[in-house]
Amino acid sequence: MGWGGDVGARLVVAVVAAHGGAGVTTAAVTLAETLGRGVCLVDADLGGSGDVARALELPERPGDVGLAGLREIDGPAVGSLLRRTAFGALLAVSPRADLAWLLRDGAVREAVREAARDLGAAVIDAGRPVGPVVEAVADADVVLLVGHAHRYERLADARVRLARIGVEDVRIVEVPTAAGLVERAIGRVRSAGATVDVTDGEALMVLVEGRMAAVGPRGRP
Repeated sequence: MGWGGDVGARLVVAVVAAHGGAGVTTAAVTLAETLGRGVCLVDADLGGSGDVARALELPERPGDVGLAGLREIDGPAVGSLLRRTAFGALLAVSPRADLAWLLRDGAVREAVREAARDLGAAVIDAGRPVGPVVEAVADADVVLLVGHAHRYERLADARVRLARIGVEDVRIVEVPTAAGLVERAIGRVRSAGATVDVTDGEALMVLVEGRMAAVGPRGRP
């Protein structure tokens, strides 16, 4: 199973953090690069604007206000905001954090749909989703929930929050990552359960493909 610009299927994966510093941006970038050509990586972390561009070593674009500058969300308008990358494109929802409040309801979800329609797949770095980003996460085919393995209470809480916005459990893939050296040294890591390295794109793809097989095709209005 695979996706890309030459594949008929349209895939949207949202990557969500259970807590701060979970490694969501790394996971989202890795997944987009592993999917290959025909992928739009969407930086929708309103609390960490610009992190994805920096991870991809792209220069800043002064004056870019992202979706806040669009009167209408359609293919050409969204296309004007895309920055080309080796795997497809980057869409920064709100490069300026101070203008994130201008994003109207539905704008992020519609932009992600347009990007996935044109390119074949979209990976959303949703951080800890707030405001209109919540709608895009609820609309995703698969939601990767990233958090340190020892912070299982935060992972559980995040699952509850996802359920409240309409994300069924079958669409969630929990990605427990290894805790840091200090955390391991003081014995806070739960002994049971394997961890996932968010820099291992092949492992992340196995999780996504397995979940997609369980969910099956999803229709959207």
